[in-house]
Amino acid sequence: MRQLTTDVFWLTRAIGAHCYWLDAGDRVAIVDPGLKLGLNRVARELRDAGRSPYEVTDILLTHADADHAGAAAEWQRRTGARTWIGAADAAVLTGALTPATPFRRLTASIGRPELPGNLQLLDGDTELWPGVVALHTPGHTPGHHAFRAGRVLFAGDSATARHGRLEPMAAVLMTDVRQGHADLARLRALGADWYCCGHSAPTRRA
Repeated sequence: MRQLTTDVFWLTRAIGAHCYWLDAGDRVAIVDPGLKLGLNRVARELRDAGRSPYEVTDILLTHADADHAGAAAEWQRRTGARTWIGAADAAVLTGALTPATPFRRLTASIGRPELPGNLQLLDGDTELWPGVVALHTPGHTPGHHAFRAGRVLFAGDSATARHGRLEPMAAVLMTDVRQGHADLARLRALGADWYCCGHSAPTRRA
């Protein structure tokens, strides 16, 4: 568990995408808890750091890919937390919406994460609670949302971070490449101090 700011920590034992812990006082969130296979590893990491998984009040999912959201349903069952996810990605998990690209249809056919309980559906930019904002960034998946908490940006798979700068994800991973470039430009313009992406180590903005 590596501290990045006074209230943001990187949970390094997650399997899949990078996972983060946001301690916002009366709200404690886990961001993208990763694959279900890594759930108990993360729980042990928290206990080793003197924290408890049962502190979690909110689960923030940037999107519904298994490497980000696979553990979310079990986290929710154990903690009773609210689960925030884009409405379009929730619809993919239920089968109500067909993934838009051949690559995404293939990954969905292999297996979809379980849809968590206590859902709070996101459909556009919204403030989750004071100081934490969801930003609709639908280039990667239609329901993808980045989250900003103060000067920290949880970008999910809207970008990777290299040398203190946000860079585009591989085009094959994007649902809409043009929208993905627009999302990237928007996130760069926010001027966050920390970039916490799904598949690159968290880094300070250069």
